[in-house]
Amino acid sequence: MNHISRDHGDRSQNDRLQRTKDRKELTPVAVKTVATLFDLWALPERKAAKLMNVDEATWAAMDDGSWKGILSAEQLERTSAFVAIYRSLTEIFGETNGESWPTTNNRLDPFRGKPPVDFMATGDIDKIQAVRRHLKVVQEAAAV
Repeated sequence: MNHISRDHGDRSQNDRLQRTKDRKELTPVAVKTVATLFDLWALPERKAAKLMNVDEATWAAMDDGSWKGILSAEQLERTSAFVAIYRSLTEIFGETNGESWPTTNNRLDPFRGKPPVDFMATGDIDKIQAVRRHLKVVQEAAAV
């Protein structure tokens, strides 16, 4: 990827996520936010752990508020993408239907009949970003 073409704001945000002090400051609210989202989406612990790229014991501690670690830059990017996905879903489907969308079988590409969370859990952050982009396209099409 050509980092020069990135917007200055993206570069500043990425630089911020590389600093431990900033990640430490962002971690508590990010963990609480993603735990709330995953609860709304009724995700099993195993799936939630996979989506956050942690083991199940770590996710359990994150979910119950006892985890004292610091999220990596990549985990903070995941959290940001999940928040964006939630916002798009709420705008497209409303809160109730938006909450069930991630765990509902979806016949469209790239989901191929499986729930979007299954698609996101099969890969790295690129899969999560693909879902984010998919929803952005749906959102833009609905606005036309």
